[in-house]
Order: sequence, then C-alpha cells, then structure tokens
Amino acid sequence: MKKKLSLIIILIFVSTSIFSKNIEVLLNKDYTYKVLKYLKNAKKEVIISSFMWCCHPEKYGSLPCKILDEIIHLVEKGVKVTIILEKDIKSESSCNKVIPLIFQKTLLKKYKNLKIYFDDPFKRSHQKIILIDKNIVFIGSHNITQSALKYNNEVSVLIKSKKVYKKLKDYLANVIVTSNEVY
Repeated sequence: MKKKLSLIIILIFVSTSIFSKNIEVLLNKDYTYKVLKYLKNAKKEVIISSFMWCCHPEKYGSLPCKILDEIIHLVEKGVKVTIILEKDIKSESSCNKVIPLIFQKTLLKKYKNLKIYFDDPFKRSHQKIILIDKNIVFIGSHNITQSALKYNNEVSVLIKSKKVYKKLKDYLANVIVTSNEVY
C-alpha cells in the first residue's frame, strides 16, 4: 500500500507542473490555515484519513481540536464526512487511547452523514489525506497533531483536481473495506 501511494504521489508531480495553478506546496503552519479555510467552505463531502489525530481534552484549543470543531460544524450542517484513523493495537501512544474517546464524546449524536473507521489493526495506514467536495486534495506529511501542525518541519500539497480526488477516494474506499466502522 505504501509503495502504491508513493507511486501515486510521484505520478501526480510528474504529470502536473509544480508551477501549475492547481498545485500549492504547503510548508509547516501554512497547511493548517489552508485546511481550515477549505473545510469552512465545504458543501457536500469531506474524507479524512490520518495516521494520527491527537485532540487532547485538556488542550481543546489546540489546532487538531480546531479541525475537529470544524468537522463537527460540517456534520451538523449536513455535509457527508468520512474519517479513517489508524488503530495500532501494539502502540502505547496516548493518541491511540484518546482518539476513540474524543470522537465518541464530541460526536455523541448519531449522524447519518458521519462515518468513522479505524483501519485494519494488522495493517498500518500511514497516509495523511483530506479530500473536499470532489476536487480538493490535501496530501503530504502532516498528521493532525499539535506537533505536526505547529512545531514540526512538514510539507504537504494542495491539489485541485477531480481526477486526483477520484483516484484517492477510490484508494480510501479500499482501505475502508478492511476497516472497522466505529461510529
């Protein structure tokens, strides 16, 4: 899977000029600003697959929690939201313990337009992808953690392309097939 995703990323860059108006390189903190901007404008569909999404209750003003707040707002206004998260049964990471609790506590009401999955526990999903409204793609190294969004050196790209969106949506649909729906 990692090789397949890496190949997709390479093909995107080879087939599209880096100076195209449809691709924007997002370094470090620029990513959060752009993701929040596009999420606020989402109308129909958001799909997020992230290796880590750490939104700790004691740090609810953190950047990952701001993204979660925006997701809750989208769900409440009827946008279809699908979230795929890593569930590493071997890891002692506090994120792996906190993530299920946060999503259950913040999204207690059952929404028909919200699906949350944990991937196959025996197959690591390391991708960091956000898809919005059939043509907006964020892909790169940013996890949805305070470290990645505020402190780390990270790089991701924003791509405006229906073809890339469709290809990655199909890829994530295959990940969901072996995942466990938790909400």
